[in-house]
Amino acid sequence: MEVFDYDKIRATLLKGPRVTSLLNHFENIAAGISQAPTQSIYAASDFLSKSNEYREYHTVFQRNIGTFYKHLCASIPFFIEEQCRIGVALQRLAKHRLKDEKNPFTYYETSSADGTNARTLAEYSQGMIRTLTDSPNPANAENFHKLCQHSYSDIYMGPFVDITPEYISARNDRPDLKYGFDVIYENTTFQMYHPNRKAQIAYVKRLLKSDGLMIFCEKLINPVRDEYERREHLKDNLFKAHYFTKADIDQKVSQILEEMEQCQVTLDELVDSISYHFKYAYMIWNSTNFYELVASNDRSNLEKFISFLGEHYVPAPFLCEEVLVKPLL
Repeated sequence: MEVFDYDKIRATLLKGPRVTSLLNHFENIAAGISQAPTQSIYAASDFLSKSNEYREYHTVFQRNIGTFYKHLCASIPFFIEEQCRIGVALQRLAKHRLKDEKNPFTYYETSSADGTNARTLAEYSQGMIRTLTDSPNPANAENFHKLCQHSYSDIYMGPFVDITPEYISARNDRPDLKYGFDVIYENTTFQMYHPNRKAQIAYVKRLLKSDGLMIFCEKLINPVRDEYERREHLKDNLFKAHYFTKADIDQKVSQILEEMEQCQVTLDELVDSISYHFKYAYMIWNSTNFYELVASNDRSNLEKFISFLGEHYVPAPFLCEEVLVKPLL
């Protein structure tokens, strides 16, 4: 078993694009100075009609949505629907898990901008779920505090590498977090720092309870370059074009996406890194080049979560996997 040098991992990640060359670009997005959608984004009505829970969650989500998260949901096809699907499933899991427990269900979302979905999850569950998020951009923290209407969520202003076992154990004002997290959601974070997923997972997994779930939401490189580009064109021309000008789309490619690609990995590479740390994993979502995977060392807990997941909502041609929800490990 490899021994990880966490100080070395931290030092490497602090040289990553997200907190160096891209930091100001993300601050401008968070402040609404650049890359702002031209219209509001809402979940599709035929998705919301599937469940009262989805409608209720979506209402809370819209009340909590911050400036950066508007940009994010307008950039990833049908991500807002997936946030509702994941949020409702996690609330169901928390309710199931807490039948015989007194401690709240805990959730950490890495570098999740203004923390829209974490705040929504805490509010929707009425405090059953306590959440922590982080961002290295002051504008995201300002949005968080402006929009948060409860005491069940918190944000750390700084990079995700600052969230360590020592950090949470010292948070006497947040005692629910001291024992780690039931769920960690990696929200398109690792791809902004470095391609070494094995080390990144090792760094964050220290915060996860032994039976916890880790969800990975990432934009992945396709080993077939033409297929990767085909999916990018679908995203840009059939989805993002509804929310951004062509100039904004082109600018993001040149300012952010080209650099971000250097830190992306393939699906096989991500699964291989996950397999080093977890016994079980599922693919649970895909939209163009974006994927969600969930992993755990507790098969029962993982399968219970899978059972709580509603049907995915990604219409053709954005769904690129023939079988979506499937075991990978």
